[in-house]
Amino acid sequence: MSEDKPATRNSDPVRVIDRRSFTAEGERRDPNLRDEPAPSTPPPPLSALPPAREPRQDPVASAHFQNLVVNLARQAAANLGSARHPLSGQLEVDLEGAQQMIDLLQALRDKTRNNLTAEEQELLEGLIGDLQMQFVAVRTKASRKP
Repeated sequence: MSEDKPATRNSDPVRVIDRRSFTAEGERRDPNLRDEPAPSTPPPPLSALPPAREPRQDPVASAHFQNLVVNLARQAAANLGSARHPLSGQLEVDLEGAQQMIDLLQALRDKTRNNLTAEEQELLEGLIGDLQMQFVAVRTKASRKP
């Protein structure tokens, strides 16, 4: 049987070689100088990053976005029992469905952060907050029933 030897670490430093065809300035590299180590440049500090861009002011896209948000919120509200079922006429509560709609709205908020107009942001935040409060109220009421 062979004995297990402890792994020894190589104490030589790691050498990184830049083999790209172009320099950072976009100029073609000399193929004879390929063995030069790449210059080490630290990433820029966060304060040096460009500021967040202003949201695009497209009224049609804004109207479509607001329509999407309102439709998702309506579906969540219907799942919370705020509207009668179109076929049965009964008020039905689907907490799981409502939670999914609220989660979708929250994901939409997170993915569009810093890319919405103030009006769109206000609408989205307001609907999410209202739906979350309704969800808690309906869940609490449902847990009290025997």
